[in-house]
Amino acid sequence: MERNLCFIVMGFGKKKDPDTNRTIDLDATYKKIIRPAVESAGCKCIRADEIVESGIIDRSMYALLYYADIVIADISTFNPNAIYELEYVMHYVHILQ
Repeated sequence: MERNLCFIVMGFGKKKDPDTNRTIDLDATYKKIIRPAVESAGCKCIRADEIVESGIIDRSMYALLYYADIVIADISTFNPNAIYELEYVMHYVHILQ
């Protein structure tokens, strides 16, 4: 597995902020803020929608979550999948410590 890998946990597209009801463009947040910041730190940045392997995406995603050097989670829109993926990471970090 590649070193200096940062996996991004977040939803995709435009979502409503549950508190303010304003629309958040998660793709723009990723492309204009998160990815440039991660890459400027010398890391390879990948989000689940960028996984290009054929087969079961869950297997690739969980491998990336497990082997990533850094995981950044944006749960600002309370995306259930992102929260579940964050719980997965937190569980394994706790076990490995």
